[in-house]
Amino acid sequence: MAKMVINKEKSYPHENNIHVKYRNNCYRPYLTAIKSKPFLLLAGISGTGKSRIVRELARACWEAGSEEYKAQKPKNFEMVQVKPNWHDSGELIGYVSRVSGKPEFVAGDFLKFVAKAWEDLETPYFLCLDEMNLAPVEQYFAEYLSVVESRKRNDEGMVVTDAILKKANEEWYFNLTASLTSDEEIRKQFNEEGISLPQNLIVVGTVNMDETTFSFSRKVLDRAMTIEMNEVDLYGGLTDRHEEIGKIGNNELVGTAVEGVDVYGDNKAVCDKAIDYLAKLNEILEGTPFKVAYRTRNEFLLYVVNNLPYCKDKEGNDLPQGYVIARALDEITSMKILSRIEGDDTKVKESMLDNLMDAIKDGLSEIAGEENTVKSVSIAKLKEMKGRLSSGYTSFWS
Repeated sequence: MAKMVINKEKSYPHENNIHVKYRNNCYRPYLTAIKSKPFLLLAGISGTGKSRIVRELARACWEAGSEEYKAQKPKNFEMVQVKPNWHDSGELIGYVSRVSGKPEFVAGDFLKFVAKAWEDLETPYFLCLDEMNLAPVEQYFAEYLSVVESRKRNDEGMVVTDAILKKANEEWYFNLTASLTSDEEIRKQFNEEGISLPQNLIVVGTVNMDETTFSFSRKVLDRAMTIEMNEVDLYGGLTDRHEEIGKIGNNELVGTAVEGVDVYGDNKAVCDKAIDYLAKLNEILEGTPFKVAYRTRNEFLLYVVNNLPYCKDKEGNDLPQGYVIARALDEITSMKILSRIEGDDTKVKESMLDNLMDAIKDGLSEIAGEENTVKSVSIAKLKEMKGRLSSGYTSFWS
């Protein structure tokens, strides 16, 4: 495979591990979003295969024909159906029970899966929260929302987090760690440091927006990447049982860059273009609750840099780097800025939506070049949102 050069001095790490089979197909945004932030929301109408794609991404981590690849449920995939009566983390993470007369921790599916992921750090592990917004996410998933923001890259290059379950010098805690893993090293880590999130854990929530579900607060949206899945191919799935994604692994899914500072030094020219673009959008959002800050800035930079290796067209020809950058900026704009915009016509002005459309169009054109037009998902979404505003209220979520 030809080496992709970012500039005269540097090339993007792990670029030669990007498989041609899937590098330019519809899975690229999923892979890049996950690598940038391992918390993804898949939103769309019912029946578009949101939970299926999570299972198939997990399956693609195994060699075709292997037992895990052929399994109905690969060991690196777990589906948890969210229930409407969830108002705390007890069902998902677990709780202390005293029914037997002494404290015992009843571990939830999430905690059990975290332990499995720790035992196999070389493989991405996917937890799918199906119909995630059937209950208030901020209540039953509060611990995760806090801990995922503690992610840092340590001196060894590993991504570490605070403990999602803090260690306790109690018998129930040591019994719990013994039940979660038979690996003595991991158990020792749990006993000494608490149970934290492994860097290979990927959480994906599927979302159906209707009158039976809860809307997302800005706290949740600020911590997640969002991809819409509303397109339907009625011929899809009729010729192959599994998605033709190709073999994927840690390098494609597990990011070791967590903050902007982790990528800025090696990709300064690219990052400066992204920051300049974001600053122009933020000027339009000034004085509104939709203005973005450092967390979003970091995720813009990570997403753009993680997209750089995907630089070939369908025929295998090099794409202009400006186009690759602009395409990524357009996608992350929809994920991280437009997903936060909602309100009535006193909060969301038509002029603001128009100004955003103009700024996105001009910014993408300037970066990609007029001869390399990006088919903008952000502008299409803004037009849709502007149409909804005629009824007095608009939102990213359909």
